[in-house]
Amino acid sequence: MVEHRDPYQRDVRGGIVRIAYVSHVSSRWIKQRPHFLSEALGRIDGVEIAFFDSLFVKRGRLIKDQRLAVPVRHLPLVPQRLRDRLKAADVLLSSVSALLLLVLWRPHVVVVTHARHQRLVRVLRAARVRIVYDCMDLNREFSDATQADDDAEHLLRAAAEVVWCSSAAIADDVRSTHPGTKTWVVRNALDRASAESVFAAPGAVEASTVRYIGTVSEWFRFGDVLALLDADPDVRVELVGPTDVRVPSHPRLIALGPKPHAEVLSLMATSDVLVMPFEITPLVLGVDPVKVYEYVVSGRPVVCSDYPELAHFGSDISRASGTESFVGAVLASTGTPRRTQAEVRSFVDENNWDTRARSAMGAL
Repeated sequence: MVEHRDPYQRDVRGGIVRIAYVSHVSSRWIKQRPHFLSEALGRIDGVEIAFFDSLFVKRGRLIKDQRLAVPVRHLPLVPQRLRDRLKAADVLLSSVSALLLLVLWRPHVVVVTHARHQRLVRVLRAARVRIVYDCMDLNREFSDATQADDDAEHLLRAAAEVVWCSSAAIADDVRSTHPGTKTWVVRNALDRASAESVFAAPGAVEASTVRYIGTVSEWFRFGDVLALLDADPDVRVELVGPTDVRVPSHPRLIALGPKPHAEVLSLMATSDVLVMPFEITPLVLGVDPVKVYEYVVSGRPVVCSDYPELAHFGSDISRASGTESFVGAVLASTGTPRRTQAEVRSFVDENNWDTRARSAMGAL
């Protein structure tokens, strides 16, 4: 009798796993989790991986010279903003994209990153491809989320063999809606090369300069910052990143706007204290913030609004509950000596993308 083996099992025993990482973020968008994780997976022995994104993307916001360290392919997926208006085209092009993916890469495992991939997954499942959903956020909590998006994610969670969750809160949420789906926490992390460039030459600390790095939006607690400025006339607060809300007028509260990543790293390393004053919304509760990893690597003290997902940082940060606690923690942190390079290297060793990629493969 002839024994019929699943092709995935045969290739795994031969030492090769072929993965297609299908991202809703373009390969040439500013580097985010999909780019870093796919590159790290590609550095694992026995893994062959390609990065797939949509052929249709707004070119004006892409980084011209960005190239990933893995093969990149483009699929004719309907852009997210047009899916509701082009439902028939979305069904057709999702099927075409699935077939192209199967022909171009012949994957054993397909990793998808968004509910928009649900129709693509339906075809791939029929071809007996294993599906992983790399879930980065509590997507239904976004202000522009629709019922159709929620329904699609429900189907995607059910179809996935495993859901990689960027936070424990997301894993809990998946288990509450789909108790039969396997979850695996794969937190965010650091790019080792960028991290090492920070503590190699950090620069002199700017006394009493407190900085926030990231988008300033409706979740930002300006009340905490204004109270800090009132408490110490020497403190200056700088906001580094895009702003989509009005920043209160204050002579020592300065919105610098977006800066190149290399300059951002330098600003972190020369800050007296780095802060993340956030309203704890349902969306924020699911976030494992990349900025906090980068904050810690700067060697400077870090003060964040407290919520459960930050617990894994332990003593590497200070967690503040309420305005008075925030102000006290920041003032107590000013003038703190820089953490040693040995301490920072240890943190990077535990929290880099290669470590995360190896953990992710443990779920397969």
